[in-house]
Amino acid sequence: MAAHSRQVLLDLVRWNGRIDDLIAAARRIPEGEFPGVVMDRASAQAALRKVLAGQALPGDLTAWTEQLHMREDIDIEPGHEDLLTQFLFEMSTPELFEPITRELCSRWLDELCATP
Repeated sequence: MAAHSRQVLLDLVRWNGRIDDLIAAARRIPEGEFPGVVMDRASAQAALRKVLAGQALPGDLTAWTEQLHMREDIDIEPGHEDLLTQFLFEMSTPELFEPITRELCSRWLDELCATP
């Protein structure tokens, strides 16, 4: 069961599946049981590319980042905590920053790709 639960969190971070299904599955897992699941720049880049390619809606990106931002058992890629935390915060609360548009996704993708 533990391996399955860990895989659910990995699938959420990597956005492998329908966002609603991923979020529902992750919500059934008690937080803190599976340390070591890491949100990295590659996952953020892949999510932005989904929106830019029309494979996901801006609202899906908001839901995904909100779930990742809320979970305390998902770590942030070491060395990129500030950048990825800012990404999660801005994308999960577009009403506080700016609406999620193709332009915003492109800017974030450039920023995430430019960071060594």
